[in-house]
Amino acid sequence: MEELPEYDILEFFRGAETDTELMILCYGLRFHITVSAKNFRNDSETTAQYLALLRKLDSEDYAGEESDEENDEGDPMENICFWIAFKCNSVMKLLSSEEQKPRVRTLHDWFNMQTFDLVPKAVDGKFYVESSSSQQPIGQFAPKANLSPPIQKLEIPYIEASTVKILQDVTDMNFPRRPKKVLVGSGAIRFFKPTHCSEQADREILALIDIKSQGLSDIVRTPELHELVKGQGDHTSATISGILLEYIEHHSTLADIDMVATPWHIRKKWKEQLQSMVRRLHAAGIIWGDAKPDNILVDANDDLCIIDFGGGFTEGWVDADKAESQEGDLQALSRIIDLLVETDNTTGLAV
Repeated sequence: MEELPEYDILEFFRGAETDTELMILCYGLRFHITVSAKNFRNDSETTAQYLALLRKLDSEDYAGEESDEENDEGDPMENICFWIAFKCNSVMKLLSSEEQKPRVRTLHDWFNMQTFDLVPKAVDGKFYVESSSSQQPIGQFAPKANLSPPIQKLEIPYIEASTVKILQDVTDMNFPRRPKKVLVGSGAIRFFKPTHCSEQADREILALIDIKSQGLSDIVRTPELHELVKGQGDHTSATISGILLEYIEHHSTLADIDMVATPWHIRKKWKEQLQSMVRRLHAAGIIWGDAKPDNILVDANDDLCIIDFGGGFTEGWVDADKAESQEGDLQALSRIIDLLVETDNTTGLAV
């Protein structure tokens, strides 16, 4: 089977029994893949592979902290997504070669790009993939969040998705990735964050508004909220497809930093910045929530900027019983600081 090219997982859903659904971007097209072991009954090898991946995904061990064995094997969700994509690779490539792919220039184009429904099956031990052009209504796959009445009353500008241009390297035009860096009509560059959950959208918008209105921006470095992207097909202010934030020029997240190679005076600055930002947030009654190194940007000046106020938590940084609380923020902060002040392997000395 041919090598699977780069792809982007847009959504993954674990259904009842052995059902899963994967939304993937590959070969410049979007594919909605529905998988069930019921369709593999005549292919014992495929069934065994799929069920083994499901068991790993569903295992109680994975629900808690990962073992060394699981770390070696990779993330169970990513593994099953790769397996599904790999099994459908030949059909996806064939469909991409037959399809005239319009360029994805705006968020509206992205929301409504060509989508194919795929269903992997087996008959008499022979594996194949059924394919059809999606019959879902236009905009069905666009992100959607319903804002609460108090958020709707805030004076935040709304903007049409068709007016938001996607900025990306020209070499990626035939294989568009999830849009992030975008351009609005005023000529300003923004960061696009899709909104899939109403509660999380409300929470993030309110937190960003509070940070600005309470004058915390001098200490709490976080992207400023500028506009809301109107929901597809909705002419009211109740539904949005995403938020447009200040684009922070950065070279990585804290999770990607080589701490041993980073000078102590830089790490010490980061430690003090994080402590100060979390302290100011809590004094203002604002919870960060999903606090972790992945949600900390390192900007061009080597200063930290915290992102993602939508809530939730990540195992390993915040315990489940402390999610979305000041205690959870402080727990994550303590663990991040431990990461920053770990032993310097270049000297063998604790810093």
